[in-house]
Amino acid sequence: MAEPLAPQRRIVELDALRALAAINLVLFHFTHVYAVKFGYTTSLGFEWPYGAYGVEMFFILSGFVNAMSLLRRKQPGNFLLARLIRIGPIFWIAIFANMWFMSMAPLDGETVSTAQWLANLTLMPRILGYDCVDPVMWTLQIEMLFYLILTGLFVSGALKRPAVTWGVLVLTSLFICPLHDGWQTAGQSGFLAQSVGVLRRVLLLDFIPLFAIGFLLYMIKIGQGPKWRNLVGMLAAATVFHMIDHGKHNPLATALIIGLVTLSAYGKVPMLRMRFFVFISTISYALYLFHNNLGCVLIHRFDGAGVPPVAAFAIVLVFAFALATLVTTRVEQPISRFLRSRYLDARVAKAKQAVA
Repeated sequence: MAEPLAPQRRIVELDALRALAAINLVLFHFTHVYAVKFGYTTSLGFEWPYGAYGVEMFFILSGFVNAMSLLRRKQPGNFLLARLIRIGPIFWIAIFANMWFMSMAPLDGETVSTAQWLANLTLMPRILGYDCVDPVMWTLQIEMLFYLILTGLFVSGALKRPAVTWGVLVLTSLFICPLHDGWQTAGQSGFLAQSVGVLRRVLLLDFIPLFAIGFLLYMIKIGQGPKWRNLVGMLAAATVFHMIDHGKHNPLATALIIGLVTLSAYGKVPMLRMRFFVFISTISYALYLFHNNLGCVLIHRFDGAGVPPVAAFAIVLVFAFALATLVTTRVEQPISRFLRSRYLDARVAKAKQAVA
């Protein structure tokens, strides 16, 4: 087995892809989802129904960049702490922001119980049996579980044979997901069916093939393991993903996404180094968290007040990006800098000294 290369810095092109995925999801929610769920008073004139591919790209990117983050430092505790500092504070602020403006302007007339709010603060409400207060937040639960799974695989030594480890997980997806789907269709809700359902959710079996693709691509990038084996693993994972997702994604689109991520990982898409994409990647997390509920409330108010749908869409789109910029620069980044300097930097330095 080839030795891994030296640790690498961030790959700007991959950050830019995160920006593209975020833009894709904002357009999806403000056009297609809003039109289907609530409806514009008159036709918007266009829709962007491709949001699922933004999520698909997010998870493949996550498999790659988190493999890079964990394996280059080999500090699982610090990896988890860094992820929590990155995701937690602004997520909790978004939860309380949702409590505020949803109490004043609920879209669907439904109220959110105290138990649901508290469950959402754990970052894993669906595991506890509650819906997310903002539908877009479901991916954050997936991400947090992936960090725990990845850390567990690292600590157990399973990542020393990545193709085998991810192969087992992907094959588990291929077996469990159709089995559980069949039980659900048949109305089976016994102990075994419920237990398999919990296993499916906790191990992320619907999405583990996407994370596997990203992870194995990183193995190819750093030269760890036979390239052919990692390539076969990526192909198998992509195949299984489309075997279990009930036709929700186009295989050609998946191939294009994998190709784009691969080219970006090797720095072959210089256009993605443009300042615009770098900037959007910086605000992408805040944009993702704050655009949906608040944006839909504002569109609903503008549309109901007689503002033409295209104008309402444009105004709220600009507002969403402006708000994300403000939240990122004035809230997220200062909090992150403080928490990293207070709790993480010293731990990382101590770990480096211990290795030296």
